[in-house]
Amino acid sequence: TSSAGGESSEVSSSPEWNDEGELLKQKYLLQPANSLKEELKLRNLKSSGRKPDLAKRLAEDDLKRQTEKSLVELDGVDLDDDSLKKEWLESVVAGDRNDHLILSTFAGIKLSEAAGSALGRAGFTKPTPIQSVAISALAKGGSLVLHAETGSGKSLAYLLPITEKFWSFPSKKQEYRALILTPTRELAAQVAGIAAVLAPPGTVRLVANPTNLMSDGVKDRGEGKYGGRTSSGDVRPMIFVGSAKAVMHSLYGDGRMPASPTPKPEAMAFLQSVRWLVMDEVDRLLNVKKSRSDKVKKKIHEKPAAVLAAAIQRSTLGKSQMIAASATVGRPLKRELARVMGVLPHECPRVVRGEEEMAQDSSVELDEQHTRAVTIPDTVENLIFTVEDASEGKLLTGAYKLIQQLGTKPRRILLVLSRSFGMNTQNAIGALKHFKVKPEPKSLLDVLEADGTDQMIEIHRQVSGSSGVGESTYFDNKESETTDEGGQTQEYLLITGEDTVRGLHLDGLDIVIVVGRPNGPDEYTHIAGRTGRAGRSGKVINVVSQENGAALKSWEKMLNCPFTKIDLEDVAGL
Repeated sequence: TSSAGGESSEVSSSPEWNDEGELLKQKYLLQPANSLKEELKLRNLKSSGRKPDLAKRLAEDDLKRQTEKSLVELDGVDLDDDSLKKEWLESVVAGDRNDHLILSTFAGIKLSEAAGSALGRAGFTKPTPIQSVAISALAKGGSLVLHAETGSGKSLAYLLPITEKFWSFPSKKQEYRALILTPTRELAAQVAGIAAVLAPPGTVRLVANPTNLMSDGVKDRGEGKYGGRTSSGDVRPMIFVGSAKAVMHSLYGDGRMPASPTPKPEAMAFLQSVRWLVMDEVDRLLNVKKSRSDKVKKKIHEKPAAVLAAAIQRSTLGKSQMIAASATVGRPLKRELARVMGVLPHECPRVVRGEEEMAQDSSVELDEQHTRAVTIPDTVENLIFTVEDASEGKLLTGAYKLIQQLGTKPRRILLVLSRSFGMNTQNAIGALKHFKVKPEPKSLLDVLEADGTDQMIEIHRQVSGSSGVGESTYFDNKESETTDEGGQTQEYLLITGEDTVRGLHLDGLDIVIVVGRPNGPDEYTHIAGRTGRAGRSGKVINVVSQENGAALKSWEKMLNCPFTKIDLEDVAGL
């Protein structure tokens, strides 16, 4: 075939290679024809013809791109064996961890070597539904609200179009900046860790505390060939990630400072240069009034994210690209977002959702008037364990008994303290240590936080696996914890509060235990989303009083998921 070149012709002469090409062709036939055409255009190949021809053309090109090592490894493999076919296809698609595939395109956009390597290390060759819909649309410059369940890949969906733009900008003539706002410093560090892998070296800066945003900042450690941060002094930070509060205090001060960390002229220049504004977990960043009583009773000061978004809209004359993301999006949020942006409600950025049929049909109108919260995935099992009353002692004792029962086999557990519980994290850890709970309880934020911006990003990258935008090895080979035959840690117990858990990703989390009733169905959606991410199974056990257990059962219809009551005897079998 002319499009495959001489190497493809040589391969095609072997019956074994015909079988391999057919496997690749079948993989591409699962995708929409328009996606295949877009992929062919990005590879500078002929993009006209029927869908089977398009798939074959891509398969032939894939064969051409394979390394000599791949050819040698496949020599003599019996491709009549279905299990070997499956194993071979997975190795071609995902790549080996030590000699991984470097992707050239993803979700319809061309990738830099850094991003292609990171996605290849993680085996991310097929975008999630929200990524399929959002990445190409954001790359074209449109403002969007990303509405998808937790663990669906929203962070990568908004980061990739931004970081790829910076690879194409001249290093010393960058006039644009990206500002990514989150509700907490911990989530900001996690997002910054992923961005640092995808973006050009030295361009990502975590705003952990108020600081002069226009200064060069602390020089970062080198990350190596593929992305990350280096100590090169000729590249200034251009992608800023931080909590909305830290960024606002950096620009305007906090009222107690003699002057703002960023001088006023430079602060104005910073706001005018923001080309991309991202608000992650936007429903937590803005004052969303859900009822008429809220509008009448609550006269609240503007939140930092609202102040910053409005200032950027004024400074850029509305030309900045606004991106919002959350698992809970409804009309009240869209009204508030429109108000902050200074536009009419019907001019609010359209909402895109990661549903399979919408990902395959770009003609579907995605911005419906009645957008309900994304429900909890079917892979998550929601359980209720009741105690006598809602006192702190009874609830924490109930959680202790659960952990002891679960301890019959190694687990990775996150214990979430609800607002209604009333006890802070350190006191809860002290009480559990007094009970001699195993594994030893640790504060999630103590595990994630560290002195210095660079180190904080690094630990988040290790915990969330963002160095390959995939699985984590942070808890591997810890002497204090049980390890499996491969030397990987199998258990931990991390404690955190309801307000700080949103958006955080802990790789391989088995069970979430919630102490006390969460603040509402929306908050429960985000708590439950810490487990069962990316299609994996998970369990959420709610330790509540009998009365609050009935309240949780009443949420079943709103959340579109069942809650099952369990006894202590049932726990060991989970």
